[in-house]
Amino acid sequence: MSSPEPSRAPSLQRRLVIELSVALGLILVLLFLVLDRLVDNELYARMDSALLERTHTISAFLDTHPGPAELGELGRLLPEYEVPGHTDFFEVWNADGTSRSRSPSSADRPLARPPQTPAEGTPLYFDMTLPDGHGGRAVATMLESRTAGGDRRMLVVATEREPHDRLERRIHYTLMGGIALALALAVLIALLAVRRGLTPLLRFGERIATLDDTQPPARIAAEPLPRELAPFARALGTAFDKLYATIERERRFSRDVAHELRTPLTEIRTSIETAVRTPGDSEGTRAAFAASIGAVERMQRAIDALLMLARHEAGLAHPAFDPLDLSALLESLLDALGTYARERDIRFECACPPNLWIRSDVGSLERIVSNLLRNAIEYAPAGSRVDIGVEARNDGAITLHVANPAPNLSAEDLGHVGQRFWRKSPSGGTAAHAGLGLALALALARNLGLELHFTLERETFHARLLALKPL
Repeated sequence: MSSPEPSRAPSLQRRLVIELSVALGLILVLLFLVLDRLVDNELYARMDSALLERTHTISAFLDTHPGPAELGELGRLLPEYEVPGHTDFFEVWNADGTSRSRSPSSADRPLARPPQTPAEGTPLYFDMTLPDGHGGRAVATMLESRTAGGDRRMLVVATEREPHDRLERRIHYTLMGGIALALALAVLIALLAVRRGLTPLLRFGERIATLDDTQPPARIAAEPLPRELAPFARALGTAFDKLYATIERERRFSRDVAHELRTPLTEIRTSIETAVRTPGDSEGTRAAFAASIGAVERMQRAIDALLMLARHEAGLAHPAFDPLDLSALLESLLDALGTYARERDIRFECACPPNLWIRSDVGSLERIVSNLLRNAIEYAPAGSRVDIGVEARNDGAITLHVANPAPNLSAEDLGHVGQRFWRKSPSGGTAAHAGLGLALALALARNLGLELHFTLERETFHARLLALKPL
């Protein structure tokens, strides 16, 4: 049964544009609501202020003209209340609720009473339907009587609200149109900005797609990118450098393996052919087979070392950390390698305190130290000295140091130390040395979380194993 087709990958550009548009739209809507509230408050405040001024004028006039001719006098003072069906109205009620007087503009039609009686000295604003049927805004106040024992009266002054409503609607439409236009422009600008911002990344992707797997590229991080993408480019460049280094290492490994195994196979074939050509020579036959066995042993050591190296480099071998005495480990290894060192007239100078307990994998650490010592014995000139020392760092970690004279080693050679099958002499391996010791030591050290560094100082080769953890 075939697997379903994977869904289409989401578009980063679309997502950025949508999120920016939604965020900006919400901000503009919030701005519209705030401006709408401010405009409404300002319009009603101006209308209420005008009504209150009219109230003060009419109240003052009624207090000074209590007679029946008050409306005529008021009409000459405020002619807008004289025209029937006009936009301005007022009415005065007695304390018992009867109408005392109203503006001629009402055409004998009463104004609507306020929803409640206003408090003394406090105007009450409310919306109402005017006598001409239009919507209006009104203010109600209690009038103070200037005569002793005079009745309390209530004055309501009203004006048409529809011109203000039309102005408010125009402002609303203008705001909504401006917000819609601003949102459309913002979406367009966001789309163009996102496309322009992603252009360097797209060019970067095109450059990555054209890389040649046979040739290592120039530094990818050198590609001009925005500051936010520079860490991504550096990380990708580092990953590609490691990938191409791995590819090159595997290619070199294949060539080296072919070269290393070809020589022992040639020796085996030569020995067997020699034995076949001399059937009566039992001594020669034994020598030929002994040489063949030696070549096979060489091959076996190389293959075993390669298998162990591959397991550790792939992370398949997991160390078991146990307490061990580093001093005792060094002493046992120096005793085991004593015969080989005496054959080459190599002296050991070991400066290690007794009972130096650390925590590590016994087998792996023993193999690392053994390979470092064997390498020192192998390449130190005959009659020279190999120094072994242990130092404690400020953070408490322990460093193991192995140094041997290396007059034939150059600074350029130092970059190849630790590579598989690399030797200073191109003649090939020896019966005891296959060119994998330091490479295996490096892999074992990484697997233990240690650092193994090689340096060349005044024709002396130094191998330092760092960060051994004491108990």
